[in-house]
Formats: sequence, structure tokens, C-alpha cells
Amino acid sequence: MLTRGIGCSPAAFNLLRSMVKQFKELSEKEGMGENVTMRRTALMIVLAAVLAPMVAGGGVSMGSAVNDVAISADGRYAVAGTDGGMIACLRQDGSVAWDTSAGDPVTAVAVADARGYVAAGTNAGDVILLDGASGNRYWTERVTGPVRDLAFSGDGRSLAVGSSRVTLFDHQGKEGWNFSTGAGATVSSIAFTADGNYIAAGSDNGVIHLIGSRGNLLWQGIAYGPVTAVDASRDGSVVAAGGRDRVLQVYGRSGGLPWVVQAGAPILALALPADGRFVIIGKQGGDLDCYRPREGLIWQNHTESDVLAVDVSEQGEAVAAGTAGGTLRLLSGDGGVLWSFDAGAPVTSVALSANGGYIAAGAGERVFVFRTADVPVEITTTPAEKATPAATPTRAAGAGALIGAGAVAVAGGWLRRR
Repeated sequence: MLTRGIGCSPAAFNLLRSMVKQFKELSEKEGMGENVTMRRTALMIVLAAVLAPMVAGGGVSMGSAVNDVAISADGRYAVAGTDGGMIACLRQDGSVAWDTSAGDPVTAVAVADARGYVAAGTNAGDVILLDGASGNRYWTERVTGPVRDLAFSGDGRSLAVGSSRVTLFDHQGKEGWNFSTGAGATVSSIAFTADGNYIAAGSDNGVIHLIGSRGNLLWQGIAYGPVTAVDASRDGSVVAAGGRDRVLQVYGRSGGLPWVVQAGAPILALALPADGRFVIIGKQGGDLDCYRPREGLIWQNHTESDVLAVDVSEQGEAVAAGTAGGTLRLLSGDGGVLWSFDAGAPVTSVALSANGGYIAAGAGERVFVFRTADVPVEITTTPAEKATPAATPTRAAGAGALIGAGAVAVAGGWLRRR
């Protein structure tokens, strides 16, 4: 069975359903003459016109596992990095604007809206800065150890890199400083405050650091297991960290004793809105929790499997989560589920635009880009219906938009199941 994801507004979906119903009724009128045949043909053409652009916005095959995604603040484009070494930029409709090879598995990507930069880090330790519009490379530098995370300052003039150390580069590729988080430690997660003054880093040795923009250590905290995720509010007044020790820690800018809560399961992902008024955590076992620091649990949503990735819009009106079971879920800030989509493979990375209007996700070898106001729709065909070529996701290396005849084949496969 082959599944293809598309984004479709409720109104468009209702129109499409009505058209499919009409098509089915006409299809059942065998031997009714030329008039029925003409009407059926006309409806097929209209269905093709409706379905073609919708399906073109579905999952894009990258040819190898997608390790990370990022999205611009306005949702105009998304960036993906793959295990095959590809860095690709996708437009809102899912078409590929450009792609380039990093030469090694791409482990992390980031976008700097203020200057139009895209950054990528590789398993070999390369840090690459590109032009977001064209994909042209500005510079490549190397750090010690594989790159595990990247984060830009709000003005895009500085890039923090997490590997075996925390390294700061300016936008011209000049290294400002590097900071060790401990002998043999790997920095698993990094966050740069929007004001550019603070960098939070979590390491697999269980240490949480807040570092000033000049490389000076401000404070450090201790976890009782590897730290898997950190995030910070726009001004660094809230710093949150979670890890394998099943504990959520929330610090103020000055450090000191954190607010601590037992999460009940290892924390795999974590995100804050810009003001840091709540913390979203994704846990092993499938729970997505929202905590208000110094108060407690606000809401909880249970998914079917481990929550591998989370993100929150800047103002907190939208929350995205990806699971090991392949579910991409969008929720409102108060925990209400807006929609869920079966991506067909573990969703290992998610990213929301600043206002939550667009979402990008990496699942297996595919990248999905949706407008969040649209409800993603699954069109499913069986091999026996011979519609699989039409539903195959676009490959990044070539044009792959679905054409009219293919759209009709998909529509035909869909209505036969209704």
C-alpha cells in the first residue's frame, strides 16, 4: 500500500468529496449514452486540476533518511539535511528550490531569517553557511567531533555549534571561541537567545551550561543522566532542560536552584515559546506534556509511541509533535488536537514558522511541508490499481509534480474505496 500526504483545507476537502461522489454516480451509469460519458470525462478533467496542485505539496523524497528540518519565520521555505549528505531547500508548495551536497551525513540544519542564511552541520564536523535564496556556499569550517546541533542568534550574525565543544562563529566564518563541556562529552542540544546574549547547551555527560556571548560561563546545572534537549526564551530569562533522568529542570537567567519536576519518563524533546511562559516536553512512551514553570502540569496529550520531536510557535498558539510511530500532530496552545497525519515513518524532526502558519517535518526519507490551517489528507492506493507511479513522492533531484492523468488515477483509486 502506498500513502501520499497532501494539505487540503476543509472547504476544499468537502468540494473534492462532492466531486468524487458525482464521479462515482456517473461511473455506475453504464450504457447511459454519450451525455453521461461526456459529463464523466469533464469531471475527470476538473478532478485532475484540483488534485494536481494538492498532491504536489505532499511528502518529498530525499533519497535517504532526513535527520533534521528547519523553517523560515514566515514559512516561505524549509530546509532539510539528510543522511546521504544532501541539504535541500523546499518552498511552501513542497517543490525544491535548490539542493546541494555536503559530502557527509548532515546532522543539523538552521535558518537565520534576519540575513537569509542557512547553516548545516555534518557528522564529519563540517559547519557550512549558505545563501538561503540560492543555496550558494559562503564558507565551510570544521569543529572537533560530529555536529549535533546548530543555532543562530536573532540577528543572524552569530552561529553556535554543538559538537564535542560549543563553538561560536560569526557570519563570515571566523571562530570567536570554543568551550568544553567536559572531557569526552558531546553537546546534544543547543539554544541561542534571540537577543544574542546567551547560549544554553546540554551535554550527554549530564551537564547544562549557560554561556555568555563572549564565551564566559555564567552557570552550570547538573542532571542525573544525558541531557537530550535544552531551550531558552528570547531573552534568556527562562532556560529549560530535560533528559534521560526523567527530570525537567527550569532555570532563571541567573541560574541558582532550578524548578524541578519528575516527568515520569525520559524526556526526548523540549521547546519553549518566545516568552518562556510554558514548556512543552515529548517523552518516551508517548506523552506530550505542557508545564508552566513554578506551577505544574497544564495539559497532557497521549500519542501512540515515543515523542521524538516537538516545536512551539513564537507566541505559543501552535504546538507540533512527531512520534516514532509516524504521527505528525498539530495542537493548539491549550492542548487541543487540531489534526494528526500519518507520515508513514518515524517523525524525527519538526519545525513551525514563527506564527505557526506552516509546519515542516522529516519522516524517514521524506520531508513534508504543510500550511497548518489545512487538514492533511491521505490518498491511498493499492498496487493492484496501478496508481503507484502517480502517488510516488517527488524526488529532490528532479521535477516530480503530479500531472493531470496521474491525479485522475489517484482519484479513481480513491473513489473505488468509497
